[in-house]
Amino acid sequence: MTKPTSAVAILLFTRSAGQDAAHKKLVSNGARADNVAVVAQLISHATATARQVGADFLCIDSCRQTGATFGARLSRAMHEAFASGYEQLLVIGNDCPQLDVGLLRRALAMLAMTGAVLGPATDGGVYLLGVARTYFDSAVWAALPWQTALLGRALAHRLRAAGAAVQQLPALADVDNEQDLAQVLRQPMARHQLRALRRLRRHLVPRPWPGVQSAAPLALTAAYPHRGPPNC
Repeated sequence: MTKPTSAVAILLFTRSAGQDAAHKKLVSNGARADNVAVVAQLISHATATARQVGADFLCIDSCRQTGATFGARLSRAMHEAFASGYEQLLVIGNDCPQLDVGLLRRALAMLAMTGAVLGPATDGGVYLLGVARTYFDSAVWAALPWQTALLGRALAHRLRAAGAAVQQLPALADVDNEQDLAQVLRQPMARHQLRALRRLRRHLVPRPWPGVQSAAPLALTAAYPHRGPPNC
């Protein structure tokens, strides 16, 4: 674990692009490498965004995670970060394309003020969580309903039970499947991120012949069920 240079760190908790692409189907028309390319873009965006904020940055990817469940792996990563000397952690995943520098700075300000901040995802999970070491209990957090629609409410309850005044950011969508990706690309986000993701999808999705309406949007909508958040 990196030696702290400040009291707070942003922790990106993510699978590798290859492993995440094996669990998520973000494009249906291309080869596995195309799916990996989309996930890699999401990871790259999360990394670049976090590095611009000015806090210490920690990336805990697949090769650095240990534990039988998602909750156990994340809780262990957070426990080790706190044990290394950090007093506050802001945890993000790779699955929120709308995450930007301004939002992270706002989250850090909230975290410094009350010791707890959540970025609620529209599917009931979270795209961001911030917690001070005082309010974190590794064993309790490992048992929370991660990767379900119950997570956001459970996290807020746990933090309040620990004595924290929880602040919340605006709700944003995360990307777990192809339908989510298509929907989020119609929402405001950083221009370079929007261009990169649209370019990847345009390369993969066949264009209809002139005068023929494509059935692709309906197919994308029905192809993959909505799931809980995979990263936070």
